[in-house]
Amino acid sequence: MAGAKEKKSEPIRLGIIGSGLAVKWLHWPALKRLTDKFRVVVCCDVDPKAAQEVARLAEQDLNSPNVRVATDYREVLASDDVEAVLLSLPIHLTAQIILDAARAGKHVISEKPLAGNLEHAQELVETLRNFKNVKVEIAENYHYRRDYAKAKEWIAAGRIGQPFLIQMVSRFWTDPTTGFAVTPWRQDNQYRGGIFADAGVHQAAALRELGGEIEQLQAFSKETHPVMGGIDTVVLNARFRNGILGNLVFSGAAKGPGEGLHIFDIIGTSGAIQISEGKAVLTEGAGKDAKVLEEFVDPEHDGGYFLEFENFYNAVRENAPVVSTVEQALKDWEIIMRALDSAEARNVVLL
Repeated sequence: MAGAKEKKSEPIRLGIIGSGLAVKWLHWPALKRLTDKFRVVVCCDVDPKAAQEVARLAEQDLNSPNVRVATDYREVLASDDVEAVLLSLPIHLTAQIILDAARAGKHVISEKPLAGNLEHAQELVETLRNFKNVKVEIAENYHYRRDYAKAKEWIAAGRIGQPFLIQMVSRFWTDPTTGFAVTPWRQDNQYRGGIFADAGVHQAAALRELGGEIEQLQAFSKETHPVMGGIDTVVLNARFRNGILGNLVFSGAAKGPGEGLHIFDIIGTSGAIQISEGKAVLTEGAGKDAKVLEEFVDPEHDGGYFLEFENFYNAVRENAPVVSTVEQALKDWEIIMRALDSAEARNVVLL
């Protein structure tokens, strides 16, 4: 019994497969706050310099001594001292390596989306049902955002009456000379959907978080970006199973001031909620009679990354339920893939 308790309090021995920008920019701030829960033992990348850099950072920042370096992910999966793996890979490679990790008995936290197309995602989810002792979390951080959680709380409490309309705008410029967009697999579109698939899956998760499941959608798409391959601009109209109507305007090719515009509005029969980057505002009334009832500002807003890693730790050590499961990720991905189907066929798609 004492041994079991000690095990529960031990850091998860983590192997990192894919040592790129997502790990360094998105995951690292969360992992630095969780050094008592994760211990990196090996970093892997096809580029040995990238793996060496992340290994050095892990030793420096994450209380992880003697981190090994590998260039073949199979070496990580064969390591007895690796309990779990963090996958941050090109989209079209993710599904196979998630499955390989599960077969090796490793718990998995993987960047979204879970596959390069809908068929591979469905096959992955079905196959993973055979690995009941392996925890798999898809790191869709929008499922962990506190501003969304607060909005859901207001909706459930009836603070805006009956929701009937959701509008979401996410438009920004994808600079092909810096950051994530520099990576060749994003520019040459080695997976279906381009920028819309890569970034828009966040918005799909958000729509489901606040509106529930979508039963019907119609989408229109464009390829506008001069460098990035694939679909970059989409207008998606949706009807939710609960009767709410929704609209998403998305573009990763929109130039403008600042870092773009990301606004989420939920309209009800007696009030409204607006969400923007860690802030949720609850209002009632209209026109000159409108007033703010409550504001929520997440003082630690990081997009949800801390909570997703904390959830993964608790799932592995305490058998807590995973929030962003592969089943949830499949539903997010299905919205994106069906939207592409709709745009290509110019028809309405039933989910």
